[in-house]
Amino acid sequence: MILKKIKKILFVSHDTNRAGAQLYLLSIMKYFKQNGIEIILLAINDWGSLKEEFNDLFQVYYFNVNSSSHRKSFFKKRQNVIQEIRIGHTIDLIYINTIASVDLLPELSKTFEAPIVSHIHELQYSIAQYGSPNSLDNLFNYSNKIIACSQAVADNLQEFRNSKNIRVVHSFVENRQVIETSKNTDKVAIKEKYGLGFDKIWICACGNADWRKAPDIFLQIASATLKKSKKFGFVWIGIKSEGDLFFQLDYDATKLGIKNEIKWISPTSEAVEIIDSCDIFLVSSREDPFPLVVLEAALCEKPILGFKNTGGVDEFIDESCGFKVEYLDVQQMVNQIISLDQQMIKSLGEKSKSKVLTNYSFEISIKKIESIFNEVV
Repeated sequence: MILKKIKKILFVSHDTNRAGAQLYLLSIMKYFKQNGIEIILLAINDWGSLKEEFNDLFQVYYFNVNSSSHRKSFFKKRQNVIQEIRIGHTIDLIYINTIASVDLLPELSKTFEAPIVSHIHELQYSIAQYGSPNSLDNLFNYSNKIIACSQAVADNLQEFRNSKNIRVVHSFVENRQVIETSKNTDKVAIKEKYGLGFDKIWICACGNADWRKAPDIFLQIASATLKKSKKFGFVWIGIKSEGDLFFQLDYDATKLGIKNEIKWISPTSEAVEIIDSCDIFLVSSREDPFPLVVLEAALCEKPILGFKNTGGVDEFIDESCGFKVEYLDVQQMVNQIISLDQQMIKSLGEKSKSKVLTNYSFEISIKKIESIFNEVV
């Protein structure tokens, strides 16, 4: 879709960390640059492992040079930076990414005569955690269109204010890349490297462990499952073997008598390979707007298990590709796990992959974004 009226877009991100929302932003910025649109990035904080890549590809402005990650520390500096951008550039569209960036909307709206599209990746708890008391008011008062990364996020926003300007554009992963990684994974070598025994059906979870991701619930599911069957093993990718949370989980695992049945793996670039070497993917989250790792697991042909009323995984799962049970109902989840045999695991996994390829891709999402841009310019 040709965007004739757009020559320059100002993208706004709260930082340049390597996380789902920022990787999504990087992908669409690259796309529009490749299609002849000039791209400017305004990053509130200058930290994150993607900083060098953003700097290499785009002209980047920062509010907080050498700042901490405190989300509201930019107010004293913001006007000078915004004015610098205004003086140097004619902006045709502003694209705000995440709830942590929307406090800039009043100033941006006042400074630039350009439509604003705001992309929200957070549900209720995260909005309260990462936004300010005025975030939702700013979001609705100054955005011409609001993109929600899942229907769950859209529904949550509609509860705050009923609006016709909300559009759902699902986040995506690099489907071809994940499939290629899965195809080339040496499962034997990966299992040996990470201590995953060959006599187990491995249930995998992945993510930066925190209250929302609920590794404590994962541990309860593991304990209750292993009381009924020893054929399962449980592995969590993304938690460092240090710090209070790890020691708390390790303490509970020891008390429950399942310490040797749980594998905690630190954040690693081999997450997809580990997921591919496991059998079932479990999302224990209390809240998760649209976990991209679910798409990766599905592309690796894994059944997806999760809880209802928790966000995007509830939206993704149906009877064709996995199971979802009542919110945090550990025993119901255990019953579903034990019901799975190898034939069911294979069938559900194949359908998981097919579902992603049919419904979730960069091509599908970028067409929706282009359509939204054409609505506002």
